[in-house]
Amino acid sequence: MLFDVIVSGMMVVDILSEVPSNIKSGTKHEVSKIIIQGGAPAGNAACVIAQLGLKTTFLGYTADNTLSMIANQELIKCGVNTSLLIQKEDFQPAIAVVEINSDNGERTVFYSTNNYKPLQPKDLNEEWIKNSRLLFVDGYDVVGNLELLKMAKKHNIPSVLDIETGDISVLKEMISLGSHIILPLEGAQMVSGLEKPKDCLKSLSSLTKGQLVITDGANGSWALESDTIIHQPAFPTTVVDTTGCGDAFHGSYAAALLEGKNLKDRLQFASAYASIIAKHFGGRSYFPSTEEIEQQILKK
Repeated sequence: MLFDVIVSGMMVVDILSEVPSNIKSGTKHEVSKIIIQGGAPAGNAACVIAQLGLKTTFLGYTADNTLSMIANQELIKCGVNTSLLIQKEDFQPAIAVVEINSDNGERTVFYSTNNYKPLQPKDLNEEWIKNSRLLFVDGYDVVGNLELLKMAKKHNIPSVLDIETGDISVLKEMISLGSHIILPLEGAQMVSGLEKPKDCLKSLSSLTKGQLVITDGANGSWALESDTIIHQPAFPTTVVDTTGCGDAFHGSYAAALLEGKNLKDRLQFASAYASIIAKHFGGRSYFPSTEEIEQQILKK
């Protein structure tokens, strides 16, 4: 077995800046925090999984340019293997400017995908998936990720999906192929056409035999087990920055799954992990240990 987890999704570089409460347009402002990190759901989740001790690799494109160098080094720094990155001429990672509200930690994202190229099926090797324990994909590189999901299903390799928005018909196909599907409430509402988490879960369950989970930040998460709705409240925390909290939930859920935790324990572990990430500026600035996560659970 080459890897425990193969992660595939959009490659992104984040530029994060704290924004003061009062700014005057057209002038200069000194801020206390500006950092550059790797970003995006799949990349952040890969770092979380690797930091929890699982042999993790990122599958995607790379090139000889500054953004690719930053994105690659950010993965390596977090312990993610990059041997499956494929050289692609004229490829460039997406870039995001993330404004962090200094009062409440909420983030506003401005992004560009100029010169970004999503993973294509012709560049995939089925042996990679066959010889792994878990596949983790996002809902952005949909063409390549759909093919990966089909490979995983063919070889009975479990998959975790982090899907937010996009073409509803494509998202439904991904949901039908996945074994663990995690959506934000807004995404679940978009796909199902319903409002309440429990109604969304029951509607989406007609699309898949997989495990469905819905997240909604400070309101916690919901999952459908048999015909029972499980609600995991969010852990109280001091919010500094919400960047990467959802990604941390997904990544730590995936790690807990491979550790053999049951559904309730996976939700609790992921919620506790995300609450710790919220205390830090930047989605990859801090990775709690398993012991710290367990202490957070005991404190509740």
